[in-house]
Amino acid sequence: SGESGAGKTESTKLLLQHIMNLCKGNSQLEQQILQVNPLLEAFGNAQTVMNDNSSRFGKYIQLRFQENTVQGAKLSEYLLEKSRVVQQDTGERNFHIFYYMFAGLSSEQKEMYGLLDPSFYRYIGGRFGTQEVAERWKLKYQEVCNALDMVGFQEQEQVDMQAILAGVLSLGNVTFEPEESNGSVKVSEASQGWLKAAAVSHKKWCRVHCSPVNPSVSCSSLCADARDSIAKVAYGRVFGWIVCKINELLAENVDPEVELREIGILDIFGFENFAVNRFEQLCINLANEQLQHFFNHHIFQLEQAAYKEEGLPWETITFNNNEPILNLLLAKPVGLLSLLDEQSAFPQATDKTFVDKLNSSFKGNLHFQPARGRVLGFSIIHYAGKVQYAARGFLEKNRDTLPANVHGLFINSITPLLIPLHISHEPTPTLARVKCGHEARVKLLRGEKTKSLMVLMERMYSANPHFVRCIKPNSQKEPGVLDNQVVLLQLRYNGLLETIRIRRDGFSWRPSFEEFAER
Repeated sequence: SGESGAGKTESTKLLLQHIMNLCKGNSQLEQQILQVNPLLEAFGNAQTVMNDNSSRFGKYIQLRFQENTVQGAKLSEYLLEKSRVVQQDTGERNFHIFYYMFAGLSSEQKEMYGLLDPSFYRYIGGRFGTQEVAERWKLKYQEVCNALDMVGFQEQEQVDMQAILAGVLSLGNVTFEPEESNGSVKVSEASQGWLKAAAVSHKKWCRVHCSPVNPSVSCSSLCADARDSIAKVAYGRVFGWIVCKINELLAENVDPEVELREIGILDIFGFENFAVNRFEQLCINLANEQLQHFFNHHIFQLEQAAYKEEGLPWETITFNNNEPILNLLLAKPVGLLSLLDEQSAFPQATDKTFVDKLNSSFKGNLHFQPARGRVLGFSIIHYAGKVQYAARGFLEKNRDTLPANVHGLFINSITPLLIPLHISHEPTPTLARVKCGHEARVKLLRGEKTKSLMVLMERMYSANPHFVRCIKPNSQKEPGVLDNQVVLLQLRYNGLLETIRIRRDGFSWRPSFEEFAER
């Protein structure tokens, strides 16, 4: 764990290499486990203002062992930031794979996929990179192609996958204009070519009827939202499909009766505080609040309880308990997420009515601050500091719905890959919630299967955890520079100063009775 850009993903890769080196077992499987990283990073990472290679999803890697040899592995992914596909803030980029494609595809391949110069595409902000950067991306594209081959993607599947990605970019350039005859909207004349390049039939798109429930929302806005929803769902399903294929490749091939032991490594997005913080940052920071609570529970509560149980002389060490913040976010029926779900259920509700509800419900709460003036937002005092959230888009993102009449566009797609994706692989997890006091966890739905951070946390509580705390040396992304104040702030809010006290005053080495007697 650690802030965005502190080195979690790099540490995870080093830890995996270290474990594999110690195993000296099934070398092919171990190489495959290491080689899927370029694929995950290309499709799941992006440049942010805090980190040039930021993980925009959480992953939990389970390594399964038999007699100290890795027999298989499984990857679980959480909360892919699909909104990045259609919108990025200043100084940020879309997912790496889009830039790798532009740099790595030949002119003939670009023509086949209907790709023009990257400056034309709204979803990547019309920005590309220098010649030097493009050369680096070209090499990365080759790495991705090699990884796709190694994971077992057939040539046609790879073509279909890249056709979807190219289609997503073209779809982002589709705009709408009023239909003079009946007051509805239609695809603008200027973007007919983009619609064709996105491989969406004009007749089928015309059937995607926009009927606003809320009179304040225009038909054009609804159609633009539907366009963006299609792009996000298509990308999310490609990502989920890649993870499924990786798990098929890495699954253990052993007798089901054989008991396997397991090491799990959680590499999850770090705490974020940007110039503009949205719904995604709230979800990320909530996950970090939960991990901090788990850390506190394990290091402070369980450890000190063990000393008291043993009758050892012990002066209780106090720590910064973030339980009140979890209650603010997760309590039922008046936690922030409960109120968000409640507002999301009302068609007439807006982001403003949601903020008004928060302001009245949390008046006087030490961890909540209303925004000043006419700013549509609020602030949460997290364990790692105060974060101001812009509330625009909260209700829409929480609903995360795909208009019912858009489903036909997938089922009738001319790209075969989208049809099985639509039917058998639900979108990369969307947010729903289960709340039971502070034990509540963000829950994710994927079709019939429920994949959740709650299940992940339960798994972690039942295991023997080791905490790897990654510390960011400076805020400028500079190598070899240590900013004392930046480091000290992280040591404080992570509870590491109190942890050092517990380790110094307590009993950090605990041999079993057998080990002690033998020694």
